Amino acid sequence: MNLSRVLFRNSGTKLLALAIAAVTWFLLTGSRRERISERSYRVPLSIVNVPRGTMVVSPLPDSVDVRVRGALTPLRALDPARLEAVVDLADSGPGEKQYPLEPGDINVPPPVEVIGINPAEIRIVLDEIAEKTLPVLASVVGSPAEGAAVEEVTVDPKNVHAVGPAQVIATLSSIPTQPISLEGRPASFTAGTTLALPAPGIRVREGQAASIQVRIRPAPTPEPTARPAPARPKKGPS
Repeated sequence: MNLSRVLFRNSGTKLLALAIAAVTWFLLTGSRRERISERSYRVPLSIVNVPRGTMVVSPLPDSVDVRVRGALTPLRALDPARLEAVVDLADSGPGEKQYPLEPGDINVPPPVEVIGINPAEIRIVLDEIAEKTLPVLASVVGSPAEGAAVEEVTVDPKNVHAVGPAQVIATLSSIPTQPISLEGRPASFTAGTTLALPAPGIRVREGQAASIQVRIRPAPTPEPTARPAPARPKKGPS
């Protein structure tokens, strides 16, 4: 068999296959030949799978700082607006726990490597959600006009259903309103206000609007003080 004839048989097809293989190799290994770069991003923090019947009661950062490393082209294609750090609370229970942030918690594409996260862990406190019916207390400040006096102060609604962290709900005995001023008021009036929720995480099912009714009456006119009768002069002996 003529070796040269075998080598050059279908030479056009063989050259095309070789060219395709070379281009494929060049494309697949292109990222390896690129400069390796690092960049930093501030990405939002997301808390997912909060257990039913509980709520997060600890302060949380809005975002974390992430440093990534990779070839220049993938880094340029990275959209910072689509990045986030995710903490999964599945199977968690009430109480305090530190949740470490791992590279897998940052949703970067595979060619990019997460090499740093700050903070490296997140403190999260979970509490059970409780509900309690509480009276609403009308809050008023100042004094009515001279010659007037406050006769009665009422509020609507009189009671609300407060919902929030169990440990906070247990300490509450009432929900106050934002104060309204009586200063210089000469007559009865009604004023709208809102509830002054006492702690973060507390809400009321009826909403925060409230109405305060104040009955003002004129102060009673003081009765004049009777003047003592003038003393009669004593008569001397006749």
